[in-house]
Amino acid sequence: MRISFVAFSAAFLVAACASSKQEQAGSQPVEVHPTGTPGQAAATSYHKMTATVLAVDTTSRKLTLRANDGHVETVDVPPEVRRLNEITAGDRIVVEVQDGLLFEYQPAGTAYVPPTAVVAGGRGGAGQPPGVAAAGAVQSTVTVVAIDPKTRIVQIQDLDGNRYQVKAGPKISLDKLVVGDRLLATYVTSVAISVEKPPNPLEEVK
Repeated sequence: MRISFVAFSAAFLVAACASSKQEQAGSQPVEVHPTGTPGQAAATSYHKMTATVLAVDTTSRKLTLRANDGHVETVDVPPEVRRLNEITAGDRIVVEVQDGLLFEYQPAGTAYVPPTAVVAGGRGGAGQPPGVAAAGAVQSTVTVVAIDPKTRIVQIQDLDGNRYQVKAGPKISLDKLVVGDRLLATYVTSVAISVEKPPNPLEEVK
């Protein structure tokens, strides 16, 4: 039996998906590619993991989960998730995380955009299985602080001074990009979780 569910703990997902991310060759910077719109580049990634429900506390709305790598985390379940009482210890949760990153070139003089978080979601009706559709987005201005034409690695810095690296895909021209250029970076993540309940022996009796 499979029922829809929702992502409710970014911390757990990051920890649980870490092993799959580390499998990527040498933890290389994400590679961005043209979108077809001038001045834009984007990248997407997909990760999947599974966890087992160890305990359910419907009063405090908490779930204790164990990932395949043994990591255990107790997470809060938001009120948007209905019929939490249908989740029981022993259920297997399949988590699918899709990330998207978009860079848009900002002309000189464009005002800085401070980090802005946007979360959108919905929930099923009272007669539907526990679940909610959710997505989150963060948008902010970043500045190009270094460009390596040989490796095609571009280093960017956010408003807090944190630095990150991305790799320009082969179809992106770096000729017009210079240190000091501003980019509007938008990071979008969506998480879908399905719950696989173990078979009910009584249902198999005919």
